[in-house]
Amino acid sequence: MKKIYYIVVSVILLGGAMVSCADELDKLWDDPNKYPTPPADVVSGLFSKLEQTRFFRKDYGEWYYMYNSSGGMPALIQLMAAPNTLVKESDGSFSVNPSPITHFASMNYGEPTLAIGATGSREDRMQFSYFYNNMNPFSEIHDAVSKYEGAEQERVLVYDVLATFLKDIVALRTVDLFNKIPYTDAFGGTSNLFASYDDPETIYRTVIQEYADIYKELETTIWKILIAEENQDARKKFNKQDLFFHGDIGKWLQYINFQILRSCVRMSGVDKGFVEPFLTEAITNLPKEDFTFLGKDDHHAWWGYHGDGITYRRGIMDPWGSTFMIPDVMMRRMNRGSIKYEPGTDDPRLPVIGMGYTPTGSATDLEFYGTSGNYVRNYHDMVAGKQNAYNGNALVKLADGTPEAFVRGTPWTMYNPLTYVLTDGDTQTQFNLATLAEIDLLLAEVYLYGLTGTKDETKAAEYIAASVGHSVSYWYAVNNSSPDIYITDRAEYSDLAKEILKPQKPAAAIIEQYANIVKTEFNNQFTTEGKLEIIMQQKYIHLNLHDPYELFAELRRTRHPKLEPITSYSSDAIGGTAHALENKTMTFERFRYPETEAALNGEEYAKVAADD
Repeated sequence: MKKIYYIVVSVILLGGAMVSCADELDKLWDDPNKYPTPPADVVSGLFSKLEQTRFFRKDYGEWYYMYNSSGGMPALIQLMAAPNTLVKESDGSFSVNPSPITHFASMNYGEPTLAIGATGSREDRMQFSYFYNNMNPFSEIHDAVSKYEGAEQERVLVYDVLATFLKDIVALRTVDLFNKIPYTDAFGGTSNLFASYDDPETIYRTVIQEYADIYKELETTIWKILIAEENQDARKKFNKQDLFFHGDIGKWLQYINFQILRSCVRMSGVDKGFVEPFLTEAITNLPKEDFTFLGKDDHHAWWGYHGDGITYRRGIMDPWGSTFMIPDVMMRRMNRGSIKYEPGTDDPRLPVIGMGYTPTGSATDLEFYGTSGNYVRNYHDMVAGKQNAYNGNALVKLADGTPEAFVRGTPWTMYNPLTYVLTDGDTQTQFNLATLAEIDLLLAEVYLYGLTGTKDETKAAEYIAASVGHSVSYWYAVNNSSPDIYITDRAEYSDLAKEILKPQKPAAAIIEQYANIVKTEFNNQFTTEGKLEIIMQQKYIHLNLHDPYELFAELRRTRHPKLEPITSYSSDAIGGTAHALENKTMTFERFRYPETEAALNGEEYAKVAADD
C-alpha cells in the first residue's frame, strides 16, 4: 500500500513559503476553514482538517453516493427504500416511473459482487481507501510533533494524542466493514510502502488499550501543560482549532469513554474478560449531553432544483426516483396502531423522522405508510390501493412541484426532508459525535449481559426507556435546527407544509407513555435474544440514516433487528406471466476490498484474497 504523506507535507510547506507576509499567514491560519500551512504552525491546522474528514463531512455528495442505488449500504441493510415510483402522466393515468429498477427490492442478492458494488468506485468500498487517504493529517501531525523538543513539543502534544485517537476511531469503523485491514504498518510513511493486514481482534484490543492510555495522558500530563500560565497562547490556539469541543478537555475525556463503551460492547462477544475492566472504568464518565453540531451556518431551505435549473439538491432530495422512503423494518416498529398517527400509541419521533401525508389537508390528520421489501406488493399497493389518495397531484421530480403539493400528494412515507438534507447550497447536515440515546442503548446491553460483572435486566429496561426520551429530544432538535426561511424556486412554503415538515415536539407525558410501551415490550421478552431485539430495534430507529455504518456493524455483530425478506424479480415481474420471485434476507458479511489493493499491494493482498 503506497503512502503519500511525505509528498503531501512538501506541497503544503511550499504553499506556505510562497506567502511573504507573516501577519497574513497568522491571520489565515487562525481560520480553521482555510489551510495555507505556514511552516512554523502546521500542527494545529492539520488537526482541524483531520476533524473535518471522515467525521465532519456530511455533504450532499457523500449522502448521494452512500445512499444511491445498486447496493448502497442503507439499501442493503434496509434503512431506506424507494418503491418504483407512481407518477401521474399527462393523460391523467398513473404509471410506474422509473421502470422496475434500483434501491430496495431490486438488489442483486443472488450475486454478492453486484450487491456490494462491482467496482472500486463504489462509495461503500471506497471507505477502505478513505481511511488511509483521509488520515494523512495524522501522519503529518505525528511527524511534525516528533521534530519539536522540550517545551515547544509539550505545547503541541495535545494534537498528536488526539489525532491518534481520531485515527483509531476510523480504524475500527474500517475493520467493521472489511475485517482484516493494514493497521500496524499502515502509517509508516516511506519506510513501509506495502503494509501487511492485521487481524481484527488484534486491532480491537490494541485500539481499546490505546483509548484508555490516551484518556490517562489527557487527564494528567496534557491537561497540566495546557493550563500552565506560560502556555496560554497555545491553549487559545487549541480552543480555536478544535472544531469539536473548542478545547474542552473534559468533553474529550467523555468522548473517549464513549468510544471505549462502543468498542468494548462490540468486542464483548469475543472476550468478555478483556473488556470488563475497560467498561467498568469508562461508564463512570460518559457524555452528559448530545455532542452534535451543524457543519456550517444555515440560511434557506431550497426545494428541488435551484439556480440555473441544472443543479440538483443532491442527497435524499435528488430526483423523485431517488427519494428514500421509510421501510417496513422501521415503520412497523414506529407506527404501531392504525395508519393514522396516534400520539401516545405511535412513536413520537415518527412525525419528525418521517413526513406524514394528510388526506384531508390537516396537519393533525396524518398517515404513515411503510415500504415493503416485496416488490410486487409495493407495485399493486401503490397503483391499486393508493392511487386515489394522491388528490390529483402529479408525482414527478420534487423540483417540478411545490411543498404544498408534495405533502398533500405523497402518501408513501419518506424521511422528513427538513430533518435531513434540505438546506442551502453546500451547507452540511446535522452531525453527531455521540448521542445520549445511543449511550443508553449500549448501557442497556452492558447490563443485559452483565459486561461489567453485574447482570441487571431491570436497569437495562430503564436505559431502554431513557433512550426513547433522549432520542425524541435529539431528533426534534435536529429538525428545529433546520432553516426557518423556506424558499422554493416556485412558491413559499404553505402553513400546511411548515406544520407537517417542522412539527412541534410532543408533550413530556406523551413521550413517557411511549417510552413505557417500549420498556414493557422489553420486559415481556422471555429470552435474552428477544430483549436484544428490542434494543437493536431502538438503535435502528435512533441512528437510521445518520449512522448506516454503525448499524451495519451492529447488524453484522448481533443479527438484530430482524430484517424483512427481499423479493427479487425477473424483468417481466410486472405485466408479464413469469414472476420468478424469491425471498432473501441480508446475507453479506463484509465489503470487498477495492481493486487497487490487488494492484498496489499485491503481495500482502494475496494473503487475504481468500477472504475477499
